[in-house]
Amino acid sequence: MTIDKARTLITSPAAGEVLQLALTGDPNVQLPGFEFELDRVHHRPGADVSAIFRVWYRPPDSDQLSEEWLGLTTAPVEHGVTTLIHNDLMLRAWRHPADPRLPALSAACDADVVAGWLGAPVQLEMLAYRPLRRAVLAARGERPAFIKVLRHDKADALAQRQHLLHAADLTPAVLGRPAPGVVLSAAASGSSLAHALVAWPDDPSQLPSPRSLAGLLDRLPAEVLTLAKRDSWSDRIDFHAAGAAAALPDQADEIRALAADLTGLLAAVPAGPVVPTHGDFYEANIFTLDGEATAVIDVDSVGPGRRDDDLACLLGHVAVLPNLSPEHYQGVAEVLETWRAEFETLVHPASLRGRTAAVILSLVSGTDTPTALARLDLARAWLVRARQAVATSHSAHPG
Repeated sequence: MTIDKARTLITSPAAGEVLQLALTGDPNVQLPGFEFELDRVHHRPGADVSAIFRVWYRPPDSDQLSEEWLGLTTAPVEHGVTTLIHNDLMLRAWRHPADPRLPALSAACDADVVAGWLGAPVQLEMLAYRPLRRAVLAARGERPAFIKVLRHDKADALAQRQHLLHAADLTPAVLGRPAPGVVLSAAASGSSLAHALVAWPDDPSQLPSPRSLAGLLDRLPAEVLTLAKRDSWSDRIDFHAAGAAAALPDQADEIRALAADLTGLLAAVPAGPVVPTHGDFYEANIFTLDGEATAVIDVDSVGPGRRDDDLACLLGHVAVLPNLSPEHYQGVAEVLETWRAEFETLVHPASLRGRTAAVILSLVSGTDTPTALARLDLARAWLVRARQAVATSHSAHPG
């Protein structure tokens, strides 16, 4: 309940009071010209909620607006934060990029520091950031690279996986570990599958076939099976349903019922064997060259799992693209159906469709309400399709 109250506060105008308290230390001080904007929020149901804000204000004795980025979290962080009490809620605040659990983030956000790492001038772009957990930056310039900032143990595990897959010619090389928690990677050749989907159907030659995509997974080395297993979306349906219910409280009962139905269906249908998996196999993490799937990136979740989940991850992410950006992903529904039909020759159709529904359910939280509702409808539709596959399977094999 405390997490839900904090999420409500963080996403409301009242967050401004907390941010001003973080800046001044005095609840009675109102900063001149103060404004704020919520940049991103990351909610882990039952655990914590964190957010990053952009704030503007006029400092004392200045006519110029100052701009800063502030982080707020309910997580029990002990060092590098200011503890705040708002009504009965306890929150911790920090000045971004001095993330208290990602101590290397400040260095990774400094173009001069990164230029020293790479030996060439760079321009930096933040591609992804989950407060207290991970950040990904692109370094653009003569020596393009990608910087991933993680907790130290997570960075070690990522580097291990990336070395393993680079040896199999599946992922870019690790260029270095210039600071604890930092993995510096080369850029992948070609372009992402997302770009190929945007270009289709005007340039269908750039879109890899479903067999090419599945073939990329076939090339994962057997040593992946010795790594620690990561739970897939279908393993954490209850967790993602809780996130969806927090995002759409008016649909909470319906979401819980959908999750229960989905869990029951997946328990009753065959799943493929445990094989090497990517664990986050979707269009942004797949690279293509001359119409072939050639490489993967973001290999943090590589480990033993089921092929059904990797293929469902791709279908689920592609399924939400038309709603996300209709002008860029025209005709993607046709591609999706082609891939689904081909993938269903490789894994059980009901398992694939049910796991696709689980992936889409995981994408409900963390977005605006209209998008969340659209994704909930889509998850429901894929569950219906999974039930249809079960019925077809039973009619084909009545015994």
